Amino acid sequence: MKRFVAAAALTMALTCHAENAVLYGVLDDGLTYTTNQSGHSQVKLTNGGLGSSKFGLLVDFKLDNGYRVIGRLEGGFDINTGKLANGGRVFGRQAFAGVESPYGVVTLGRQYDLVLDSLIGLSGAGRFGGVAASHASDQDNMWGSYSLTGVIKYNSPVFAGFKFAALYGPAGGASESTVGSKHSVSVSYANEALSSSAFYSYIGKPATSLYDAGASPVAGASFVNPIASPIFRGYVSAKALVETGAGVNYRRGQALVGFTYTSTRFEDVVRTSSTPFSGTATFNNYELLATYKLTSAWLLGASYDYTKGQTATYQQWNAGAWYSLSKQVLLYALLYRQQATGVDSTGQLAVAALPYMGPSSTGEQAAARVGMRVTF
Repeated sequence: MKRFVAAAALTMALTCHAENAVLYGVLDDGLTYTTNQSGHSQVKLTNGGLGSSKFGLLVDFKLDNGYRVIGRLEGGFDINTGKLANGGRVFGRQAFAGVESPYGVVTLGRQYDLVLDSLIGLSGAGRFGGVAASHASDQDNMWGSYSLTGVIKYNSPVFAGFKFAALYGPAGGASESTVGSKHSVSVSYANEALSSSAFYSYIGKPATSLYDAGASPVAGASFVNPIASPIFRGYVSAKALVETGAGVNYRRGQALVGFTYTSTRFEDVVRTSSTPFSGTATFNNYELLATYKLTSAWLLGASYDYTKGQTATYQQWNAGAWYSLSKQVLLYALLYRQQATGVDSTGQLAVAALPYMGPSSTGEQAAARVGMRVTF
């Protein structure tokens, strides 16, 4: 509570003293039915079907010669409980400042990896399906479930449709000795019909650098695992997380089709009390996407994800519809179904585990979600 009050006071103070400071936010809530969570069906209110409820402050100061000073403070919360998300951080989603110039944008602070920047807008999760349509418990972090602390990011200007980006974070991060080094690069191209992007990302010590583990994993010792999903829980004690990927969307009239691919490699996994695997484990994710704009208010979408893990396979089908009541108010209905086969990361028979839902007791799981999203 004290942290929230302090954040509110800071936000009000900045707003009062910055001519170009903008408060914004999202309220997203809905009702979800799941066929099987730990052996039982479930109906519950679920926050953030299309993206976390959040609040933020965007600062933009115009300088001379085309330069601007920019900044963003953004925190997520659960609208049903009022609790902060992102590990209880007040501004856990994004907290950065930087300079925009004719030569590009440089920002420093807590930011998203280039995995999200590159592919979320080209995926079914970003186009229509929300968090539960992300790839196999978001083990590739394309949805941006986890942000990076203490990084510098550069985004180039657009040259003939092309754009380049790079990210770097030194080992130790923001005075956190257990955090590993981070670096990413990406390139994208877009015109009226085509949008495409490709990236490479490296994160050292992902357990503490990305997943907020309280301590680094030690071989043969106990380890408090910060990940619940059995899809990749057994691999988070890796010494490094290496990712590559690419995506493309093509739009013609009111129809859009797309394809994305990501490779997620957990390198040199350390065997601990909660991560029985050792060695290197890889996930390859393939996604097909299609959307159609029926009218200015109605959007339909469908996607199929195929994920080949180290010892398990996950298939997922997603479908949904959006109806815009206004520019600020959106109603949505979403359907998901996942099928799992093989052996999961913990060495057990693989079970379906839709993102941000409790694992099924079998290899099958389906869910239906209806909700409303309000932006301001």
